[in-house]
Amino acid sequence: MTIKKCTQKDLTELIQIAKQSFIEAFEKVSNPDSFKTYVETAFQPEILRGELRDKQSVFYFLINDDNETVGYAKMRWDRSDEFFPTDKAIELQRIYFLEKHWNKGYGKVLLEFCENYGRKNGFVWIWLVVWLENHGAIRFYEREGWEKFGRKSFQFGNEIHNDFVLRKRL
Repeated sequence: MTIKKCTQKDLTELIQIAKQSFIEAFEKVSNPDSFKTYVETAFQPEILRGELRDKQSVFYFLINDDNETVGYAKMRWDRSDEFFPTDKAIELQRIYFLEKHWNKGYGKVLLEFCENYGRKNGFVWIWLVVWLENHGAIRFYEREGWEKFGRKSFQFGNEIHNDFVLRKRL
């Protein structure tokens, strides 16, 4: 497996994998109107282009041994003050995989990479927000040593989702 930092040259692939993996993860369990609204805005080229240019965030692809991009992660370090006012923390804002690659151990590989990225860059905590209805993801993070420690609201299309905030000391 290879983990590759995304650049502006990867924008088209990033849009494709970000959108497809999100649809596969949430379309069947979401309000159709809110889902459509969110997907139509969140994965626009200008949005992801701007996120790639942001100097306080980074994207990585996970590529399997068959040279297929199976998932991606985005980390950022500009929104941590709300939960970590005194400690340096990094947010794992996104970690998604294409459905055909679920349950193959890729999540653990990319999660460990993100945790190590945080350690190498001097962060004390890594944290993320997960929809409270995403029970499989919550179980996965807890198995990997993450703990619930807060709540956060998330605007999802036309509705507000209540989410758990999880963290792990690095």
